[in-house]
Order: sequence, then structure tokens, then C-alpha cells
Amino acid sequence: MKPRGQVVALRNGVEALIRPIAPADRERLNEGFQSASAESIFLRFLTPQPRLSSTMLDYLTDVDHVGHEALIAVDPETSKSFGTARYIRYHDRPDTAEFAVGVGDQWMKVGLGTALLLSLVRRAREQGIVRFVGVTHSDNTAIRRLVKKVAGGYETTSVSQGAIEISIELGAVAV
Repeated sequence: MKPRGQVVALRNGVEALIRPIAPADRERLNEGFQSASAESIFLRFLTPQPRLSSTMLDYLTDVDHVGHEALIAVDPETSKSFGTARYIRYHDRPDTAEFAVGVGDQWMKVGLGTALLLSLVRRAREQGIVRFVGVTHSDNTAIRRLVKKVAGGYETTSVSQGAIEISIELGAVAV
């Protein structure tokens, strides 16, 4: 049986299956989170986050795949999680969604973030979303490099001390 999703080859020779997340991925997502460094977690969540609560795991895995989409990258053989990407559509601006990409520390710089973000952009366009915005720590150079690579550029706005909002137009992204 062909796996649902898209298999991509990473620069380190490993294959990753990018597919929609499901409630059955709760433990897989939690294990991936627990393997991330404290610095990566801080840069992503803007606060120390020692663990994901049961409520948060439900929220992150039980999504409608329309207004809240989440993709997970897993090993096609073992189903071990490599990373995720998600968007959550704004209710007051349905053409805009907040986005986030999280890649395990050991999976950075091998093309996984690029593959996840491109897959998320394709999915968002199918749902009529034309703009992504995301709040991140101003020191999070990895996400800024990723967005520049995928979108060619982006706009930033300072939202608080140490945090910026990144905005990208999805029409500029070649997918």
C-alpha cells in the first residue's frame, strides 16, 4: 500500500515521508519535542517549554486540515518523527494564516525544513490562503534563512522585545 503523502530525499541521503498529521501521532510528536534542544524550543515558543501537555498534544494533532493544517515528516520505515509544519488560519482574515515549522535538531540543514514549508505552502494555497505570518524570536536565524530560501524574501515587524513577526506572500513561492 502506497503511503499517504510525499516522500522526499534529504541531502543526507535519508528519505522522509511528509503527510498530514493525525491524532495517532501524539506520542510521535511528543518524542520529537522531547529530543529538541532547550534553545530550539525557546526560539520556537518564545519561552522555556519543558513538555507538551496532553491538551497541547491534542491541539497539535487533532486538526481539521482546513483552517488548521499540520504536516509531519516521518521515517517511511519506522515512522519516527523528523519535524512538523503547520498553519492556523485567522478567523478575521481567512486569506492569512499563522505558520510554524519545527525540525529536530539532528534534521536541520539537510533540506527537511524546506520540504516541509513548501508542502505547507501548497496545502495553504489549495485552501485559499495567500499570506503566512509567524512570530519568532529575533535571534531565530534558522527560520529567517528558511523563509528567505523558500519565499525569496519576507517582511518583518517588531512585536515585542526579542520577538518579530515574519510575513510572506505565498504567491511569491515557487512550488
